[in-house]
Amino acid sequence: MGMFDEVLCRYPLVGCPEVQECLFQSNDTPAQYLDLYEIREDGTLWHEACDYRYETTDEAPLGFYIHRENKRWEQVLFEGELEIHGGPEDGGEYCFRFWFRDGRVRDIIPSLPDTPQG
Repeated sequence: MGMFDEVLCRYPLVGCPEVQECLFQSNDTPAQYLDLYEIREDGTLWHEACDYRYETTDEAPLGFYIHRENKRWEQVLFEGELEIHGGPEDGGEYCFRFWFRDGRVRDIIPSLPDTPQG
């Protein structure tokens, strides 16, 4: 399993209010270091940037801890496709493909979970 980033989507997910507050994952974001991104209501992409401080200690499983300090939001002028996936803990897997141009969402294609046939 590779690394991924987490994405909060504040951009309206029309027809899918049940997942609007979910935390999604993406392999398409630039950092790929378990960072946090946010697609804002205006369609812009933001990254929670920070400074890293490494602490060496014998108590840590790998011999060191990584501390994230000086957290701040920075806009990302993203171009192209950004796919996010996830969903509520009690529901199916949702996938949304966002198309960015000039740093803003221009289109969104949802892929909703299969519903049981009854």
